[in-house]
Amino acid sequence: MLQTLADIPNTQARRDELQYRLDNLDQADRLQLLCLTLDDPYPPIRHDVAEAMRIELGGPRKHRKVPGPVEALTLFLEATVSGHSPSHEVTEKLRVPRELLVHDSLRARIAACVALEASPTPRRTAEVLKPLLRADDDDLRYHTLIATHHLLGDSPLLRDIVIQALDDRDAEIVVVATQIAVKYGWKEMMPHFLHARSRLLGEDRTQITFSMGALIDNSELDPSDLPPEARQDMIVECVDALSHEPHTAAAIKTLGHLRAQEAAEEINGVMKAWLTHPILKVEAAAALVDLGDRRGQKYLGQTLNSRRKDARGYALRIVGERRLEQFFSELVDVARSNDYHADTAVLALADYGGADATDVLQAVSQNHPDQEVRRLATRCLERGLAVDPASFDASLETSPFKDRD
Repeated sequence: MLQTLADIPNTQARRDELQYRLDNLDQADRLQLLCLTLDDPYPPIRHDVAEAMRIELGGPRKHRKVPGPVEALTLFLEATVSGHSPSHEVTEKLRVPRELLVHDSLRARIAACVALEASPTPRRTAEVLKPLLRADDDDLRYHTLIATHHLLGDSPLLRDIVIQALDDRDAEIVVVATQIAVKYGWKEMMPHFLHARSRLLGEDRTQITFSMGALIDNSELDPSDLPPEARQDMIVECVDALSHEPHTAAAIKTLGHLRAQEAAEEINGVMKAWLTHPILKVEAAAALVDLGDRRGQKYLGQTLNSRRKDARGYALRIVGERRLEQFFSELVDVARSNDYHADTAVLALADYGGADATDVLQAVSQNHPDQEVRRLATRCLERGLAVDPASFDASLETSPFKDRD
């Protein structure tokens, strides 16, 4: 029986039936169903299909897979995303009637692109996707950038792709490209950031400014490496953004990364304002610490004894991230105690790094009264987190990218 959902007009009923069949069909019928549903007009169903294909290609393994069908599915998706008809051999293996192919559908091409993020042949698939960065459709280019990032990681080919994306006409693609470069600390991208910022306006420009600050923080760049007029303009932009709550935290961080001593009073104003959220107050204090302003350290010291659990926990993490020696004993005391924030202090020690933090984590992993805290300390040690805190950030990092479909 041909596995298709085309005869079910109701979108929710069609989606429910898709899930039911995926849970109960064998692999051959599942793959046929997925290939024939790739062009469904209902976006949530296309999303479900793409996610199910990712599983088939090698994601979380609910079903056993054999190499033949997986390779055929990969080739099918590579042809579809490129707008080409899959070969007869591929459609025969997948039992897809050629008269039902949808390779000329933009919806199917985008869904195929999302599915290919889990391709078992990442380099080959990335080469197939790269020409799509010149596609006419903005969404197809966006998903191409996301997919190649998932496939390639830190590689010369991805660098070439990101450089191309930084010159894209779609501002969201440019912003995502900057975020990829920041993740890998590609300092040589800064001139491309400057060019992108010069041609964008409004919030898009502000997002590039935030990425520039993050790249300085995540690489060997120094704020003095920026053209003076660009740095000054970025500082003015961030000071203006302090009053826009969705941007306040990023603006504070960026001012710290830029070593914007001239903005210390504005940052202190955020920290002292009555209505500022406690987490933002801690963020402002951290920026003042970056600027060498004693008011930041003083506020952090007060917050470490705060009754606000969220603010106190964030302050502990800041102490670890900034390696604030004067508060190290506080991390040690909390990590060893039955305190609500013992686990947070363990993570902060992992951020802090070094031999002293490692010794404390070893002691906590063996002697702490709470089993979960002991396990957390053990995981930190196994991953070498206290020695290399950057590995902790990378291991828990979540993608900043959103699905535009």
